[in-house]
Amino acid sequence: MSSEATPNLVVRSISSIELYQFCELLMEAASWFESRGEPLWKFHQITPHSLLANHRLDEMYMGYIAGKPVAAMILNNRSGAIEVEAEVRRESLFMHKLTVNRDFAGKGLAKLMVDWARCYALNQGFTLLSLICNCRDERLRWTLSQFGFDEVEQLNAQYQLQRYFCLDLDRCSVPLENMPVESIGFEFTGLNEVKPVLG
Repeated sequence: MSSEATPNLVVRSISSIELYQFCELLMEAASWFESRGEPLWKFHQITPHSLLANHRLDEMYMGYIAGKPVAAMILNNRSGAIEVEAEVRRESLFMHKLTVNRDFAGKGLAKLMVDWARCYALNQGFTLLSLICNCRDERLRWTLSQFGFDEVEQLNAQYQLQRYFCLDLDRCSVPLENMPVESIGFEFTGLNEVKPVLG
């Protein structure tokens, strides 16, 4: 995180009229990674039609600064094409397509989006936050480790290497950034209480 003051980021699920803005953020990130020779997503996967075919609107979130959308992510209970262990699948809130507008890169917004997702996952009773991102970019992988994620590599059924990132919500030693209550959008009470075992 930079030494600048933490931006006032408000995170919420998108409305139907914001879908194109959501896609623009993803397209911008995809273009940037492709220009570096490290494509993350295929462009046909992040069109409005493709996203709606695979995700509900209330699973798509954007981060806003002064009303301007500057970051995006998808949160749900599905791991997508990546094969994960049954326990990870059961205990995880899955994060997909974490994206920050290039004009705001390096200002700590990715960390704020992850922190928001951590709080949301705890509030929903999950014990893991798993980022589905089969990236090769060393800098991005290092950054995710600084957020508290452990990198998981495994071979799928076709013996192809797959990678995702897993953050243990109860054991993560990386502190949450200070976030104003209005940016959370849900009640914080009880986040640190011991969750009952469900039978």
